[in-house]
Amino acid sequence: MHNFAIIEEFARLRTVTYYTLRREDGIVSETDDFLNRMKRAPEYTDQFQQVLQWIEFIGDMEKGAHPHLFRSAGNCVALPPNATHLAEPIDLRLYCHLVNKHIVILYNGGIKTTRTAQECPNVSRHYYNAQSWTKQLLAIGIETSGRTITNIEELYLKF
Repeated sequence: MHNFAIIEEFARLRTVTYYTLRREDGIVSETDDFLNRMKRAPEYTDQFQQVLQWIEFIGDMEKGAHPHLFRSAGNCVALPPNATHLAEPIDLRLYCHLVNKHIVILYNGGIKTTRTAQECPNVSRHYYNAQSWTKQLLAIGIETSGRTITNIEELYLKF
């Protein structure tokens, strides 16, 4: 038997609506899990704040979310963006699916401690989940209207 995840609205900012996933039988969303864990990692407070600032910056930008504002991560994207946009490298990763310039689905993430996400004990699970969910969403097809996913009730993903 599979566990399933449902998509729910996470935050609606000026130009971008952020969504997240929650296990069908779960209480905490994937993004809330990330936020809760990072709040308990004081050595990463500055990096955590930078990721939150990127979410807010992108969400309030007049032009909305664009690929160059994210880090490429297989068939999905991640925050923060590549080092060219940052004062110094950041080890934190929050995996996402960029649906369009007005809709971003935030997944989960963590502190990357190895050269690649795939080999990192902290983020590999989140990386592979993000790959799977993005692949499923691309196969199902996300219908949107403005900043809203309209077929949200039909988007059940294998967890």
